[in-house]
Amino acid sequence: MEISCLTLSSPEEWPPARQQCSDFFRRYGNKRLTREGYQRLASLSYDELLQPGTSIMAATVRSDIGRIPVGICFAADYGEDACMVAVHPLYRNRHIGSSLIRSQLSKFGRLRCKVAADHSASLQMCFHAGLQAIALEQGPTGKPTLVMSGTLPLHPFHSSSASRADSVQEGELLCQNPY
Repeated sequence: MEISCLTLSSPEEWPPARQQCSDFFRRYGNKRLTREGYQRLASLSYDELLQPGTSIMAATVRSDIGRIPVGICFAADYGEDACMVAVHPLYRNRHIGSSLIRSQLSKFGRLRCKVAADHSASLQMCFHAGLQAIALEQGPTGKPTLVMSGTLPLHPFHSSSASRADSVQEGELLCQNPY
């Protein structure tokens, strides 16, 4: 498995890439992702994708047709505007979602997201990634929602590779690239 940030060589590549990401979230988000998150991704321009605090991270595996995504994490404005994670069902329970969140956190230095209090798998993913619950709000559907937040320590000896090592499963190659 490899984790990398979506990088495009031209603005013309963005509309089809955005559609592929939206399709992945719709197919594997189990109808648990917010309408606001989908709308933010759908309206995201190429220039906005390049802004600090906004990116799409993908976990991919090698297949007979090339690298295919098994998990995607989208964050806009350090997660303030949107933060969504989806993992293909065959690859769940392997800490891929947590690795994607940690990769975003490593890239940005800080990250915030909101998770419905009754969605234990997503809460576990966030806690495993190092996020902490900092507030309780009413979500868009009226459910109690935890605001999760994380920051990285600012010292020169910090390395995110150690925190990603636990996401590698037996038999997988460790070839993760946070950028």
